[in-house]
Amino acid sequence: MTLIEFIKSQLSKDTQLGDLANDIKGDKEFPSDKTEEEIISYLDFKTRSGGTNSTFKRFLKAYKIQKDTEVDQLDLDTKFSLLRTENWKFYKENFPVDKVILIGQHSDFYKAYCIDTTNKKALYFDIKSDNSLDDISMVDEERIHIGNLTEQVSVNEAISLLEKCTYDTPVKPDKERFLELIEFLKANN
Repeated sequence: MTLIEFIKSQLSKDTQLGDLANDIKGDKEFPSDKTEEEIISYLDFKTRSGGTNSTFKRFLKAYKIQKDTEVDQLDLDTKFSLLRTENWKFYKENFPVDKVILIGQHSDFYKAYCIDTTNKKALYFDIKSDNSLDDISMVDEERIHIGNLTEQVSVNEAISLLEKCTYDTPVKPDKERFLELIEFLKANN
């Protein structure tokens, strides 16, 4: 069992360890892509400054006892729960897109909805935001407002329009997020 799996296995428990696991799940800065040693160091620092280090020490002790055991394949928390910092990675790998709604003008798109028409769900990208992509939201396709600046296009057309967009305004897209959106669309093209 990995540390991440152990954290997830504690999510539904009504204990101090479960509370700590849920705090970790909601932590925007949790380094889920780091080594176990780096994660432990991060959690030790955060819990020391947050006053929950004694709970973390019990958490770590419980993990070390469980570490060499196999993950229970019926433990749905461990298998399917996502830590907040895993959201974008999960969506990138698993969310199919077959239509895109762009909001704005051809010289300044500011929103994109990447839509899975089969499930009628969309990932909402605020193109000019610098928020983490792990905070990306999913909306029902029917709740997307269609107005004068709305354009429904294929994935290929969206890529072309976004790459040609000049953004002739003072507020430009966050480059990293913008490139992630383009790569996400290309993976779905």
